[in-house]
Amino acid sequence: MPIQSFSRGLRQMKIASYVSPGSYGTAYTILGARSMSVQIQMESEELRGDDVVIDRHSKAVSATFTLAYASVDLSALDILLGGTLVSNASYEDFLIGQDDNTPYFAVAGRVVSSGGTTDLHLFAGHCKISGAVSYQAQLDTYIIPSLEVQAVYDNAAAGIMRFRQYTALTALEIPLRTTTGGL
Repeated sequence: MPIQSFSRGLRQMKIASYVSPGSYGTAYTILGARSMSVQIQMESEELRGDDVVIDRHSKAVSATFTLAYASVDLSALDILLGGTLVSNASYEDFLIGQDDNTPYFAVAGRVVSSGGTTDLHLFAGHCKISGAVSYQAQLDTYIIPSLEVQAVYDNAAAGIMRFRQYTALTALEIPLRTTTGGL
């Protein structure tokens, strides 16, 4: 029987570097997760004949995530963009060069139910930035970084992305937990 709950509110977002199918670096918590929207891209075609639609083919081919969070986090940018991060006692410096290859990474988000008793976790293990990484500084408002990433097929076990609903509140991990709890 399916879990009947209503998901409300992004509570946590994590990223990790992609190592190989099913293998990831240390999960890094993004401070101030604000939004994680998902669009599943479909390949679709219809077969027509005799002036009617005879058949339809539809297949998921990728998923696009739009992410927004509340902090300018150079460690997160290092995982997402693969530039050069230098930290010392006086400053952190992240350099994006034209020769840098953008790496693959995993992304996961945790949404709790409106009753606060179940969790829905979204996970994509093979992602790469596919759109602009945006920072806007302006008068009387916080900088809210946002970016668009595309999840692509990884392997038969991981697929393109996963929605996992837990029967109890569950810690967000990369890869996703197979049991509830851990908070």
